[in-house]
Amino acid sequence: MLRLFLLVSCIAVTLERSPSRLELIEERIDQLENALKACTSPDLRKRASNPTTPVAFSAYLSSDVTPVADYEALVYDHVIYNSGDAYNAHVGRFRAPVAGIYHFVATSQSYSSYYIEFELVRDGSFLCRGRGSQSYQSTGTCAATVHLSANQDVWVRHYSTNGNYIRGSGYSVFTGFLVHAD
Repeated sequence: MLRLFLLVSCIAVTLERSPSRLELIEERIDQLENALKACTSPDLRKRASNPTTPVAFSAYLSSDVTPVADYEALVYDHVIYNSGDAYNAHVGRFRAPVAGIYHFVATSQSYSSYYIEFELVRDGSFLCRGRGSQSYQSTGTCAATVHLSANQDVWVRHYSTNGNYIRGSGYSVFTGFLVHAD
């Protein structure tokens, strides 16, 4: 009988010390509420790029382009995505709506036995170059992360006097997005 009493007493003491299921749920709710407060703090909103209007675009050449003149802008005419309406598919230029850090990638595919050289430029100044080689339909890539002031333009242009045939049909792509606004 004494053993049974001690066993019941130990179980009762253990149950008193361990939190109830309700207490565990209340503790978890408190943790989640604190996490939500941290996510919506003014400091975090300041660091966000632009939470109400994201800036990003992706476009490709819908058809082959030939001939391509020296320093001619390549107009990636088929827009897949253009949040913030910063990319103009009529002239092939991205105009920064806000100052900040942006990332861009441009690809161009050579056609047949031709090669193509191109460059990504900011207001006409060189950022990077890419080259699709003379092997059949080789794709060149150029990527740059840069700071832009509001209203600065970025575009892709033909670089070399040689190689003037670019493969379209979605093989050549220009894309970019705002990483962080100032």
